[in-house]
Amino acid sequence: MSKSKRRAATLGAGIAMLAAVIAGNVQAGEDVRALLEILLEKGILTLEEYDKKLKKVAEAQEIKEFNQAQDIRKATQELQKKAEAERKISMEVYGQVSAGYYDASNMTSSPRDVSGISDQPKGNNRIGLRLGRELDDEVRAVITLESNFSTRTGALGRDAGGYAYTKGGHPVFDREANFRLISKEKGTLIIGRGANLQNDLNSAFDARQNWNFGGLKPIGRYAGFHGASGINRADKMIRYISPAVEGVVLDAAVSLGGAPEDEQTGTNYYLGGRYKQGGLELGYNHVEAKLSNSAEVNNRADFIAAKYTLDKITLNAGFVMTRNPSSPVGGTFSSSVAAGRVDADTVFAGALYRFMPALSWNAGWYQVHDKSSSRGKNDLAMFATGLTWSPYKEWDFFIDYATVSREKDATAGFTLYDKWVPDTATEGTGYAESKKGQSGVSVGALFRF
Repeated sequence: MSKSKRRAATLGAGIAMLAAVIAGNVQAGEDVRALLEILLEKGILTLEEYDKKLKKVAEAQEIKEFNQAQDIRKATQELQKKAEAERKISMEVYGQVSAGYYDASNMTSSPRDVSGISDQPKGNNRIGLRLGRELDDEVRAVITLESNFSTRTGALGRDAGGYAYTKGGHPVFDREANFRLISKEKGTLIIGRGANLQNDLNSAFDARQNWNFGGLKPIGRYAGFHGASGINRADKMIRYISPAVEGVVLDAAVSLGGAPEDEQTGTNYYLGGRYKQGGLELGYNHVEAKLSNSAEVNNRADFIAAKYTLDKITLNAGFVMTRNPSSPVGGTFSSSVAAGRVDADTVFAGALYRFMPALSWNAGWYQVHDKSSSRGKNDLAMFATGLTWSPYKEWDFFIDYATVSREKDATAGFTLYDKWVPDTATEGTGYAESKKGQSGVSVGALFRF
């Protein structure tokens, strides 16, 4: 083979090798430069050819590095988008469960003294699912599904630890099933089943840390401003909570007709608010409710309360007026599901003292004055006190005592333990109501998760 042919063959091989390097995206850099220099030294490439090839390789390398940077940038952006989406979406499973031991007198209509394992003696057992999504920096959407359950029987839904309401079925998410939009600047809009302001105020202004035993809840059910019939929780509800302005938060809701076969079919209204500055807090709510399929408002409630916290002690007091506009001199005192429709004035006061962050004492006094046609027969006074030890934020251990005095000719049943169903109860009877005075002790624990 002639020298010119060998040179042409070598040049072709070198160019092919160089093309393979470029086309295959093999590292150009110093390796390619060294190859070109060898070809230049052997005379296979001229200096001009060397410069052109080197420039071409450098351009290819720049393109490759640019593409790689773009790929990395795209991958980083995808990861950032995914992380941002995950940050905007939240899911929370939460709840609480309480159980204990009780010993109480006159806890049935018989009446009889009873003792045994209690169900939700402090706060209602609950389990819930909360799904949230940030719509933008200002607005967040949240779906809440929450159910009551019994640790004694395993029943689920519709205050399962107490009434086990069955008419029309067992709604599983009996406590909450709603959608809300939350904005710090514009307030909160809630649509669906859930608590209204009355429920929030009953809890916030009661000195008793024990909600179900000797607290404002059983008093409120008896006197018509707390109950499962639309007074403190409502179906088909639209509720708006304003942002705080100078400590004032306004709260309004309407319940559009309740649920089929539930206790209310008429439209209920709730209007009130809260004020908080420093250690002082005030609350007010007005309720216009139609209970038990009434075409007219037959339960009207006005709740006003105050509390003040100074260092380790919190003092509270309140007044509630409930009236039955459709029967001004009548009414039904009862702690059953259909409570309400009464004429009564309720006053309450209490104190909470924190010996230390983990140990506190509470006491509450409650008085219901019967304003209906029975005129005083269904008056009652209740005093309750207790100690709560919270060694961890998730745990409360408590001991409580409560006593109720009644008029001797009382015609309405009341229970200091809302809402206990004794093991001896037959279906539809045997609840804890009594027309006589009651007293009892409750010991137990509550766990939050």
